Amino acid sequence: MSEHHSTHSAAAIAGITSNSVFARVCAYWSILRENGTTPKRSDVDPRALGDALPHVFLAELVAPRVARLRICGHKIEDLMGMDMRGMPLTVLFQGDARNAISEAVEQVGHGARVILSLEGESGFGLPEVKATLALMPLADDTGRITRMMGVIERRGEPGRTPRRFGLATPLSEQASAQPQAPARPALRVIEGGLG
Repeated sequence: MSEHHSTHSAAAIAGITSNSVFARVCAYWSILRENGTTPKRSDVDPRALGDALPHVFLAELVAPRVARLRICGHKIEDLMGMDMRGMPLTVLFQGDARNAISEAVEQVGHGARVILSLEGESGFGLPEVKATLALMPLADDTGRITRMMGVIERRGEPGRTPRRFGLATPLSEQASAQPQAPARPALRVIEGGLG
């Protein structure tokens, strides 16, 4: 990565004033998208992510619906109580949510950014925890999507580990002011198109 590009992206993320780690990481990924193309893995500068880094992971797309964690921030590892490098992304999710996560991974492989609203499993020693997850595609130097950058912003303490998530209602429905009956969890594709 060129020093000029690194300085440019670091300055750009420093200008993002949101207190939300989630919003800052998503904005950083958007800054790296030049002319709508998928950002390259080599363009991601950990220094630019600063205090958001503990909430970020990088995963390798090893099959159309499978992503394996390669780098994982400690706030994410706190959920499982262990080093998660080499584990599949689905390890963070309850059984009934794993198919939807696999579907999200497949969408990311096609160039989409996917945002999901999550709820921690409930039970003894498990305080209420909610989280927002974004999965964002990253390309290799040939332009092929082979990696993804993810961010999980958690609200609440993990409690007893391992702590896995299920899907909550879609963010688009949560934004509505009217109370609704629980809806079937769904993916919300934010940006599509091949990179």
